Amino acid sequence: MHILTKVFAVAAAVLSLVLAALTMAFSVNADRIANEFSSAKADAAAARATMEAAVARGSETSARMQEQIQGLSSELQKARIVARDLESENAQLLADVRRSEEEVQSIRNQTGDFVETVNAQAALIESYRTELATLRESESRMRRENLALEDRLNDLESGRIVFEQTIRALQEQLAAAQRGGEGMGSLGSAAGEPFNYSGPLITTRIAGVAQDTASGGQLVEIDAGANDRVANGMKLYVIRGESWVADLIVTRTDLDSAVARVALAGSGGGIRPGDQVISRWTR
Repeated sequence: MHILTKVFAVAAAVLSLVLAALTMAFSVNADRIANEFSSAKADAAAARATMEAAVARGSETSARMQEQIQGLSSELQKARIVARDLESENAQLLADVRRSEEEVQSIRNQTGDFVETVNAQAALIESYRTELATLRESESRMRRENLALEDRLNDLESGRIVFEQTIRALQEQLAAAQRGGEGMGSLGSAAGEPFNYSGPLITTRIAGVAQDTASGGQLVEIDAGANDRVANGMKLYVIRGESWVADLIVTRTDLDSAVARVALAGSGGGIRPGDQVISRWTR
């Protein structure tokens, strides 16, 4: 056999071994990659199901809180109606007491006149005396009823204050739940990414303008918050009349107010307190 043939045979055998090793490595890696891809798909599906369940729980909690708020508002309205009725009744009783006092005074005046003719009109004076005792008893009874009504009014006022505090606490819990729902709903996007609000139009005003000492940018305070559907990352637009002034991005939200940074400003003289803020604007 020629020497070149032997060399080629040896080279072919070495290449076959190398090719076999590469084929085995590819098969092992391909199985591992396929398994990892399947595991990743399963993890993503589980995470999506968890997020949807959390959003559903947040929506149910918000609905229950809203029902509780409506129930408490109805009870508070009924209590106010009862309080007004009691105030009206109390005023009527006070008027009756004043009339009784006037009648007592009138009887006393008549009694003073009858003293001069006591011998001739003793029976009449006794009658007046009996009537006076009756009126005094009526007056005493009315005073006791008036005190009882005042105590009842105080109790109702205390109940009203408790109802108002309960409603305020429920509103704060509802706003916190809404903010939590908005946070869970944005898990699929980048944290803090600005977004355009597509719900009902939000309209409010600029309450104040300040300079951010940390970034050197401009910050504004608006008269709307979580109770008005304002959320962190929401894009808002400042207008003056029919002219666009600036774009805002909300950075902090409270119940009735929010703070936003100026993302883009026009050349119309800057933002001023009282400028209108809206959630949608078409240039």
